[in-house]
Amino acid sequence: MKIQLKKSIFTGFIFTLYFTKIFGETTTTKNFYTVNIDTNRILNEVRPLAENLIHYSETAQLDSFMRRYAETPDFLAVSADGMIRNYKDFKKICKDYYDSLREQKLTTTHEIFHVLDDITVVLCWSGNIDAFFKNGDTMKMQNYTVTFLYKKINGEWKVIHSHESALPPQIIKAK
Repeated sequence: MKIQLKKSIFTGFIFTLYFTKIFGETTTTKNFYTVNIDTNRILNEVRPLAENLIHYSETAQLDSFMRRYAETPDFLAVSADGMIRNYKDFKKICKDYYDSLREQKLTTTHEIFHVLDDITVVLCWSGNIDAFFKNGDTMKMQNYTVTFLYKKINGEWKVIHSHESALPPQIIKAK
């Protein structure tokens, strides 16, 4: 009797998920709410900021890069090494990396935006990185992926959370 009740509840749950609007969608932009959200306006505001992040990263412009992130107590960055960092620690690791970098090239393979509401956007970015260091070494990262959570704070879009994922990079030592 209890097993039959659990099966019925589970079946009802799956049925409900199947018929909801958000289950199974695979578009590159999506509204999760039925309220009127000006998705195009929001994407037009956020997309250039993502492009700026790539440019600032390629040219090792730490200050400009970090201005895209929210310096708040609840900021979190999960790095590809599995470490969770607050804003201060994230800025330090970025500074150390950019100080050692001559230049890098980021190539976008996927860029998926999800507009959650008027002040929240998720961006899943994936691509390849070729980094060239001042010591002559080169690092190649294939399928590097980062998820950004943007929030509009005091009229500005800022990254409040990021999560990186990557396979170990290929390091080519200078000769």
